[in-house]
Amino acid sequence: MNSVRRFFLSGKTVICLIAAALFAITLSAFIPQSFLVSPEKMLAWRMAHPLLGSLSELLGLHHIYTHPVFSAVLAGTAVSLSLSTRDQCLAAWRRMCRPDPEMPGAESFAVVGSVEHCSQVISSLGFLRRNAGDGVVRFVRHPWGYWGNALLHFGMVVSIAASLFIALTQQRGVVQIAEGTPWYPSYPLLSEEHGLLAKPLVLPDTLRLDRVTYRFRPDNSVQRLGSNLSFMSDAGTVETGSVEINKILIHRGMRFYQGVEFGHAFFVEVTGPDGLSRMFQLQIQHPEAPGRPAYNDYSGLLGEGQLLRAKYLVDAAGKSFSRVDPLLTLRLEAGGREIGRVPLTVGEEGVIGAYRFRLQAFAPWSRLLVVNLVGMPAIFLGFFIICLGGVLHYFAPPREVTVCEAAGGVVMVRWRAVKFAGFYMDELASLKQSLGLEDNHG
Repeated sequence: MNSVRRFFLSGKTVICLIAAALFAITLSAFIPQSFLVSPEKMLAWRMAHPLLGSLSELLGLHHIYTHPVFSAVLAGTAVSLSLSTRDQCLAAWRRMCRPDPEMPGAESFAVVGSVEHCSQVISSLGFLRRNAGDGVVRFVRHPWGYWGNALLHFGMVVSIAASLFIALTQQRGVVQIAEGTPWYPSYPLLSEEHGLLAKPLVLPDTLRLDRVTYRFRPDNSVQRLGSNLSFMSDAGTVETGSVEINKILIHRGMRFYQGVEFGHAFFVEVTGPDGLSRMFQLQIQHPEAPGRPAYNDYSGLLGEGQLLRAKYLVDAAGKSFSRVDPLLTLRLEAGGREIGRVPLTVGEEGVIGAYRFRLQAFAPWSRLLVVNLVGMPAIFLGFFIICLGGVLHYFAPPREVTVCEAAGGVVMVRWRAVKFAGFYMDELASLKQSLGLEDNHG
């Protein structure tokens, strides 16, 4: 047991664990996390970085925060810091209750008078009388400073333990939903990940996107993006709310975030060679400029070996975003060869090979991020404790004074600052002056 304790208290172990955690967090900034980016962007990144993409897929680097190795690193860090915090607390308590009688590094000087008179003077300067023994009277200024280092460690333990709890129990999911279309809890989420101790995320109620609101700047960048939502329970109750970028919606403990992706969903009726008709919803991200179409590919939608490519303009004329009259163009490929293409507006139909396509309707869609996690307040509490410990450690170091009778009828006074003694030499000079001892510098 002692060897395990020494291992976790080793400086190398602590440094390695903290470095591993920081490396993982840094890595997540460079490797797209599947929860935060759309499947199209993730696919584009993998195609642009085939080697790194394969390595990411093999090692699970696209979901670092729910990866078991990341949880293990956090657990090891929490154990190491917990043991260190225990030692820091014991040391602080020992300094409070059983001070070091040797006071290494203390400044000593003798004054004329009695111990009681010196004690009254020292108390009037803000020093707290702690205890007396063997004829020695002890004073401490800012005794709570003994706990600064312990609080620093305890705050880190709280933050890391809360992060570990979140990593093990969090649930995340992505919903990409079109206006007016319900999303039932039984539907699989577009993307989902969860901690080792959590079950897959399931929406608490049926979700319906009532309206997508967006506004563009003159340079066609998105100025505002939001979604009005309805939550329909099994009991028949309906709750509504809105979510925007930088505005979170909380429903039954789950946090709904507005994603940056949105666009138009096209409801296309496809009649195949067998004469059967099926309805497909083709979601395409909003174009970046009125005259620049947006694209999306759908492999396997019509059958293996066939690729349906789609592009659209918000305004068929390609002049403005303010006028929504989309033009959808479908192109069918098989074996890498184009079979044909057809442009469609709402209500129109066309034929490519053995397939008949009819654009029935279109509607805006919006990407929503759903997060269910508990423990964020504990992380902020940990940060508060870290700040408190830092203040005590750096701005309130304890200063100790002992007073005792010495030979020759004088009183021996000893003073020291536990840390940063050079910053408190004026206090030592003031103490000497108050006790009637002239201090000569230089």
